[in-house]
Amino acid sequence: MEIKRKVVLLGDAAVGKTSLVRRFVYDAFDDKYIMTIGTKVSKKVIDMEWEGININLSLMVWDVLGQQGFTQVQETAFKGSDGALLVCDLTRKETLYSISHYWLPILERVAGVPAILLANKSDLENWDVTYEDVENFANQLGMPFMLTSAKTGENVEEAFRELARMTFLFYPVVVNESNEKMPSTLKEALDYIMDDFARNYGNYEDGMAILTANMKLVEMDIEHPSAPQLIALIDKLYTIEKDYMDIKKAQEKKIIRLGILKRVRWS
Repeated sequence: MEIKRKVVLLGDAAVGKTSLVRRFVYDAFDDKYIMTIGTKVSKKVIDMEWEGININLSLMVWDVLGQQGFTQVQETAFKGSDGALLVCDLTRKETLYSISHYWLPILERVAGVPAILLANKSDLENWDVTYEDVENFANQLGMPFMLTSAKTGENVEEAFRELARMTFLFYPVVVNESNEKMPSTLKEALDYIMDDFARNYGNYEDGMAILTANMKLVEMDIEHPSAPQLIALIDKLYTIEKDYMDIKKAQEKKIIRLGILKRVRWS
C-alpha cells in the first residue's frame, strides 16, 4: 500500500532543523549551518508495517522558516500537515520555551496534529536544560520527546518513524471499511470520548463521575458541544490518564481522540 504524509519541522532559527532533515533524507551532516529562509521541502520513501499492513510511505518533510514573526508564511506551510517535529536546542533554554509560547499555538490553530518534541544537539556538552526539564515539559504538553543529534545521527531516523506511526493513529490506514460506526458530529465525538475514557478507567461509574466534573470545568454543552470545549476536555482527560497509565498510552489516546475530532463534520 502506498501512502503519503506531510510533516513539518518547527522551531527557532539555528536549532538544527535543516541538519536533521539532511541526516534523515541523505544520511549526511553538514558542519556549516545554512540559515533556513522560507520553507524547504524534502521527500523520503520508507517501508513500514502497521497492524499487519506493509506500507510504502512517502514522507514529505517541510523545513519551516525559524524566525518568529513570519506567521503568515509559517501558517501557510502548516496547512495540510499530518504531523510535526518541534525542535529545540539543548544549549539554548529559550528555544525550549518558544515551543509552547510561539510554535505550538500556531500549529494547533492551523493544523492540530500529532507532534514530537526533539531536544537537538545532544552531542554537545554545554546543555542549558536538563533531561528532566525536557521530559517534564513534553509530558505537560502531552507529547513524546527524544534527544537527537544531527551530527551523530542519534534518534533521527527513529523520530521520523515514530511520527509516521503517530500519524497512523491520528488518521488511520484503512484497507477495508470497518462496520463500526465512527462519529460524524461533535455530539457523537463527545459520546465516543466519554465511553472510551470510562471503559478504560477501570470502574465505569467512577469514570463517568470524573467526566461529569471535568465537563463542568470546561463548560461543556452536552447537547451542542463545541470543538474548543472538546479540545479542552481531551487535554484534561490526558492529564488524568497520564497519572494512572503508561505515559505513552495516555499520549496515544490523546492523539486518537484529537484525530476523531478532526474528522467529524464541524457544523
